[in-house]
Amino acid sequence: MAPRGTAQWLREAGIRPRKAWGQNFLINPRIATRLIEGWNLAPGARVCEIGAGAGSLTLPLLARGARVVAVERDAALAELLQRRAREECPAGELHVLAADILEMELPMLLETLPDAGACVLVGNLPYAITTPILEWAGRGRAGYAWASFMVQREYGERLTAAPGSAAYGSLSVWAAYRFALRRELSVGAANFWPRPKVESVVLRLTPHGRPPVVVPGEEALERVVRAAFGQRRKMIGGALAHGLRLPRARVDGALAAAGIEPRQRAETCSLEQFAALTRALEAGPHAAARGAC
Repeated sequence: MAPRGTAQWLREAGIRPRKAWGQNFLINPRIATRLIEGWNLAPGARVCEIGAGAGSLTLPLLARGARVVAVERDAALAELLQRRAREECPAGELHVLAADILEMELPMLLETLPDAGACVLVGNLPYAITTPILEWAGRGRAGYAWASFMVQREYGERLTAAPGSAAYGSLSVWAAYRFALRRELSVGAANFWPRPKVESVVLRLTPHGRPPVVVPGEEALERVVRAAFGQRRKMIGGALAHGLRLPRARVDGALAAAGIEPRQRAETCSLEQFAALTRALEAGPHAAARGAC
């Protein structure tokens, strides 16, 4: 007898998706197979799965010999996943945590998967909390080799956008500072239940071994980027003066030091330019003024 698929397991358990939690279950097993084959995980690899749901990715990972800690906020789904794993992959090493990933830290999760070696993060991220989960992954990026996340297609375009493109924004700069990103797979809406109104994309996020640019600190860079994009219709000089509450002369001096025209808009500036701008602003008004001369 063929094993039951995710949709059948959910129906038999009487589980309906929670719209408020952004639950859309991957029900096409071919998508999971393509992803896992592309990941090329070694036997015994440590995998932390975020939002495991009913096990669309979990079960194929176990079948490939991965050791998985699966975090699932929905207690009913967590219990279903345990039952499914016992039936379909009894020899697999699975640790299910019925918890909110945002209330945990990566070292806590990996205590359930001992032994040395970096882990990887995977997950079909709920659309409603994609940004908080990415921020969580950004803070803990020293603890894993790479992450592969399924996100809404438009969100993925924002993450990977280049300067000057319509999708480029503060999220693009945030991601570029922390990760090397590439698209792994596009996933149509028909592969989910319930069927969402948007398409999805799977992205590989590989943490930089060292920051790609020099800045006084992540927080300083983020302040500058948020201010620059805070008023997208404004030119960058005015947006920064307003957002950072700085004299316009100081802002213009820092822009000159960074090689940025005050009449440019933030969406045309690269990560390298934002880093140079942050250094100039953090150096103080006198340094910024010298750069304008």
